Amino acid sequence: MKKPTIFYFVHAHGNGHMATFNMLLPALSVFFDVIAVTTNATITNCLKNVHQVAVLELPPKYPIDYEIPEHTFSQAFEVTPYKEEAANRARALADAIIHYRPKVFYCDGVPELAIMVRGMGVPVVLVHLPGNISNDPTQVFAHELADHIIAHFPQILEQPDYRYSAKTFYSGYLSKYAIREIQHVIPSNIQKITIILGSDNYDQKVIKKITHNPDTNFTIIGNKRHYDLGENCNQLGIIEDISQATTGDIVISAAGQNTIAELLSLNKRLILLPESRPYNEQAVHADMLFNNQIAFLAREDFNAEQWKVTIEKAKAFRPISKNLVNASAAADIAQKMNEWYGI
Repeated sequence: MKKPTIFYFVHAHGNGHMATFNMLLPALSVFFDVIAVTTNATITNCLKNVHQVAVLELPPKYPIDYEIPEHTFSQAFEVTPYKEEAANRARALADAIIHYRPKVFYCDGVPELAIMVRGMGVPVVLVHLPGNISNDPTQVFAHELADHIIAHFPQILEQPDYRYSAKTFYSGYLSKYAIREIQHVIPSNIQKITIILGSDNYDQKVIKKITHNPDTNFTIIGNKRHYDLGENCNQLGIIEDISQATTGDIVISAAGQNTIAELLSLNKRLILLPESRPYNEQAVHADMLFNNQIAFLAREDFNAEQWKVTIEKAKAFRPISKNLVNASAAADIAQKMNEWYGI
């Protein structure tokens, strides 16, 4: 019997959306023919090369050389221009819906696409991230119209003012390290600190204050930029597998959802330094982790002594992190999707 078709939108911003798709595709493919929807040629090529999955790349909604206005996240469709290109994108999406007849649109980002698809008669499952969306009419409407919402984190970390819990399925954190055996497990070591900061232009003054203590060894990963640091610092740059590079128990990290999920699945003690994001996603996420005694919080304006004290506290900290990462999260989401939209 032919499987029903679903559309899965893969957002182009950051690595987390692609990482989530990588984990969900095999589980969803048990029940559905998955067609990935993108708006970015790089993402399209990556999906085709890694998964050989069918990909629908929507045409750009901006004319060539169009100056995209600043996104304030406070007005409906504020960066959609009054141009023919926007209609061409909508038409391409409508033609694909008529041709493939998807049972549902799994939307991991870009709420305006969720709105368009729902208006074309297709159910929407919206991926929910932490953050303050109440001032963005596009996000609010997408959450209102979504038939179901899925959060890739545990419900205990939901922010108190979230209005859509009744139709939200909480899968727990997804992590690739929770679903495969980690080879060469690193022994426990509280004297070695790993720093994972997302921005390649992170202020060197901040890094210097973090690493000021010469009695502690620091490994810096994830950054292309080379910093002028002391002999107690080892800079590895971009790496493929953080499970092998995080050689100590303590990790200083930004508060992106996928990074947090991976570090918790590796049983790391976290000191979070949230980066600026739309809707304050990382700040809200970090606050919930701190409030639930799962992680420490830090600030960029900490001086060297404050960093030393925070790291010493983290060494003695025993986080409450049981059952946050769900090894069967991808399968659980796929099963829910099958219940809702399967044959």
